[in-house]
Amino acid sequence: MNEVLSKVIDQRQLVSIMNKTKWRELCSLFADQGDASPEVRYKLIYEDKILGFSKVWWNELFDYSVAIEWIDFDPYEHEFRGRLVSDKDIDISSGILEVLHKFNIPYSIEGKYYRVWGYINADSNPEFV
Repeated sequence: MNEVLSKVIDQRQLVSIMNKTKWRELCSLFADQGDASPEVRYKLIYEDKILGFSKVWWNELFDYSVAIEWIDFDPYEHEFRGRLVSDKDIDISSGILEVLHKFNIPYSIEGKYYRVWGYINADSNPEFV
């Protein structure tokens, strides 16, 4: 871990929830799914910016895993059907939960999303499932 990340972790008093092995298992299994992998959004510990949901390159995401504060999984795949018809929502939650349970990855439910926490602090109070 580099000096900048260590400084942020100390300043924000963060505690690691995930280790490198769990991140590797999570990322490699979703990478194997290719286009069938879920859309995610994530927050890095050194940024306030949170991008919208999108498909990710899981191998690249693994490279950032040491700095991921949390990652949200969208339990629905949104199939575009045209401008005049709303998207078709396909429930893919069972596939996401299967991966999380297979590797005993701690997660919480935040709104309608599954959140895997990389770090928490004293102000975070996730209710792990």
